[in-house]
Amino acid sequence: MIKKIFSIIILLSTILFSQVGRDSLVFSVSGYNDKILINSLDKQLNTYNFNTLAKYFISSQNYFIGVKENFISTIISTATKNIKDEQYLWALGQYSFTEQLKAGIHINNNIFSDDRNIGLNKASLITSSFYLRFNPDSKIQITPFAGYEENNQIGESDKGIIYGAEANIDKYDLGDFEVNSFMKFQNENIQPRKNTLQVISIDMKNNIEDNFSNIITGYYSQQRRDFYFVADQLTASEFQIDNNIQSRIETNYFVQDRIKLLPVSSPFSFDVQGRVGWRGIDRSTKYISLSNAANSNYDTKIEEFKLEFGSVLQYSTQSMDLSLRFSFSEKDEKYQPVKYEGLSEIIFNERNRMEEQKNNTAILGNLAFTGRFEITNNDRITLDFFQRKLKYDTPSKENFDDRDELLSIGRILYEHQYNSFLRIFVNLEGSLNKIVYLYAERSANNNIKRTLKLSSGGAFSSGNLTSTNSAEVSANYTVFKYEDLNPNYRSYSFRQFAFRDSSQYKINSSINFLLNGYIKLSEQGDFKWSEFTSKPLRYLQEIYTDPKFTYNYLGFVLGIGARYFSLSTYDYKNGLNKNKVSLYESIGPLAEITYLVADRISIRLMSWYEFIVTEDNTHREMGNLNFKLSYNL
Repeated sequence: MIKKIFSIIILLSTILFSQVGRDSLVFSVSGYNDKILINSLDKQLNTYNFNTLAKYFISSQNYFIGVKENFISTIISTATKNIKDEQYLWALGQYSFTEQLKAGIHINNNIFSDDRNIGLNKASLITSSFYLRFNPDSKIQITPFAGYEENNQIGESDKGIIYGAEANIDKYDLGDFEVNSFMKFQNENIQPRKNTLQVISIDMKNNIEDNFSNIITGYYSQQRRDFYFVADQLTASEFQIDNNIQSRIETNYFVQDRIKLLPVSSPFSFDVQGRVGWRGIDRSTKYISLSNAANSNYDTKIEEFKLEFGSVLQYSTQSMDLSLRFSFSEKDEKYQPVKYEGLSEIIFNERNRMEEQKNNTAILGNLAFTGRFEITNNDRITLDFFQRKLKYDTPSKENFDDRDELLSIGRILYEHQYNSFLRIFVNLEGSLNKIVYLYAERSANNNIKRTLKLSSGGAFSSGNLTSTNSAEVSANYTVFKYEDLNPNYRSYSFRQFAFRDSSQYKINSSINFLLNGYIKLSEQGDFKWSEFTSKPLRYLQEIYTDPKFTYNYLGFVLGIGARYFSLSTYDYKNGLNKNKVSLYESIGPLAEITYLVADRISIRLMSWYEFIVTEDNTHREMGNLNFKLSYNL
């Protein structure tokens, strides 16, 4: 009884005072329960990507030590070299005094560096926190923490204390309700900046019957982030600073109710939920210069209200699965500037007018149907249909972005299993997307996009040969309604044929021959829907293949072969004669090594060398490399 009263107090205090998001617990050892080392290197064209991920832990009955690191480096070598590095390091040590009380230390070090001249190209963060974990009940966990932080941004170094608490309630029984809750509160006092995080989430599930449940969810979060940016000349001169500070406070909260009905003796099931949510964003700048207020940046507030409803009806038997989904949402978004002391009404009203142009309301409805029918033991038909309607309105008379959008997608797939060796399919799908702007100022963008695709293929496996092939023809017709009035908008068609093949032939127990490749033929041109005629303007031919032999020996897979890629583009004269405009052709050897030892060591190395020829008969050479090493410690 004492435990239950204590739990209710904790739960109520969480609801009233706390703050969290559905976020993994930072001080949980579960994030370190792995021993692995992964290194990878990828070079393609002029881009190099390096990535290292390491995780390791040591544990006993009373203590746990874990560390994990992820390092990412990207180098782009063109006329100038760009290097971007990201490093994330976490370490955790924990000692268990009893099952109910644990103590530990958590260290976090993040570094970001980019040698480009961008707004925030250097930043680092290091925190060290001491925490206590208290379990008053097997399903309740409370973790207060405090520590020290050093935060660097664009040459500014701020230091201070960090403190807060996490709490988690997992499937706690309160009579008719099962409670799940997560809370987090965190403060970072790194003057002159301050970062805060306040989040709370609570689910209350009521199992009315074994097959009927109701889940009520409440969520609240508020996050404040202060960051530096380079001050403009007037502000820097007036306040004697190099960097200004902007605060961004985002607040989210919603209430949701979900009802699930899963009858035991019926093929029907039903799930419905509704949500009401609010979101607010406040931006504020610390140093504001009114010397030239008309041209200065100004802070804004954003308020959003959202109403959502969704339902799923399912019918399932041994030979049939049907699903009908419906969702509806309505959103209202408003913008307004922040008024500063000393700012004239004329300037403020002008800024208010500009911000009001962004105000909008949106109504979105979706309807989806999926059906799977087992006609026979060897025949299956799948039907899919999706319908979406969007109505977007802007109250401002100076915003002409009001529009209606309609999207319809349909598909029918037939699959037939001839025998144990051969399976084939035929797939037909199409879509229609219509956009209508309501005002004449943007009505030139009104268009209808129609797509149609027919594909067929199969998979064959017999003896030493396995092959998967598919062929596809597709067409896209985009028609602008007022193209006769605006020559910048012209209706067009895009048609494509594609054939793909993936085959493997087993020569003997150790040697295999593999072939992957595709060919794509594409045509783009002007199009007249009323006459359903097209004038070709551009033609593309793309071919790729990489035949290779592989040899398996004692866990090693060695591969050697060739790689060929070709992309040719053509234009048309008078819509009739094709003329080659460009050529990119690459051919060269490839080699790969894969090594796997009892799920402990995994090595994959793939490289290819390209001899490249272009239309002007320019020749060049380039090497490419992809390497990945994984070691399960």
